[in-house]
Amino acid sequence: MSISELNHFMTYVLEGWMLFSAGFISIGFISFAARRIQEDIEAEALALAESLHETEAITVEDAARLEEVAVVSEQLAKNQLAKNKGKQSDTSSVSVST
Repeated sequence: MSISELNHFMTYVLEGWMLFSAGFISIGFISFAARRIQEDIEAEALALAESLHETEAITVEDAARLEEVAVVSEQLAKNQLAKNKGKQSDTSSVSVST
């Protein structure tokens, strides 16, 4: 093998090695980027689920408060109605005819 042939052969070997290295590094970078994107998507989905859970919890608390207010209002209305009926039965009705 002559020196010229050896130079050509080594040139092909080096170029092949550079292409292989570049491909390996590119695949590694793409894999890393895809993994980071997937992690970001999962984190966003988890944050959304937690947000919905918190919103549901607040909604449940609000519903319980509204139910409690409704019960108290209903009791107050019944008490007021009972007082009004008591006042009406205590007063004597006088009919005036002319």
